[in-house]
Amino acid sequence: MPWAIFHRQFNFDFRPARAVCITVKPKPVPQQFPGPIIDAAVKAGAAERAKSPTAQQKRAFQRAPGGNTPIT
Repeated sequence: MPWAIFHRQFNFDFRPARAVCITVKPKPVPQQFPGPIIDAAVKAGAAERAKSPTAQQKRAFQRAPGGNTPIT
C-alpha cells in the first residue's frame, strides 16, 4: 500500500463498490492507506505522496501517539 502525508482531513467514499466511507485525519508523519484513497487525496490536494519508509520507521510511525491504523 502506498504512503502519504495528509495536510488536511480527507473523506473517501468507496461506493458503489462497497458501502463504506473513511475519514483520514492529518498527521505530520506518513500514513499508509489503499491506493485509491491516496490517489484521490493527492488529486484533491489533501495529501502528498511519501516514500515508503523502512520496516523500522514503519514500526515507529505506528507506535507514535495517534499512530497510523491501516485498513485491512
